[in-house]
Amino acid sequence: MFSGLMLSQYNADMLIVEQRILSTPSCIQSIPAAADQEDFVSMGMNGALKTRQIVDNAHGVLAIELIAAAQALDFREFGFGRGTRAAHRAIREVVDHLEEDRPLFPDHNAMAAAVERCAVLDAVEREVGQLASSW
Repeated sequence: MFSGLMLSQYNADMLIVEQRILSTPSCIQSIPAAADQEDFVSMGMNGALKTRQIVDNAHGVLAIELIAAAQALDFREFGFGRGTRAAHRAIREVVDHLEEDRPLFPDHNAMAAAVERCAVLDAVEREVGQLASSW
């Protein structure tokens, strides 16, 4: 079929749509409780759980974007900057070039884990210096 990364785009789109759904404020779901003695509950725990899922989804979307970027770089013949080369190497340590169709969920999961541990950012910063301000 040689569909390439088309299905990855569908996956990223699904994650982004889920982000939108999860972004609805939890506090609007409050229901009066205890015979109306407790008329407002913050739903803070629900908000925290949704936020965790949003962050996980963001890792997935960034992973797919990085996989696609590395694939595009593989087809270019001109030189890249030091940071771009470092990022490409870091991605290729996790995900191989897509020559023929294969199930991509292992690639997505592995790259999402690399995004979560900042593997690409760390590789680029080792090459070119600090990019992000420290928290």
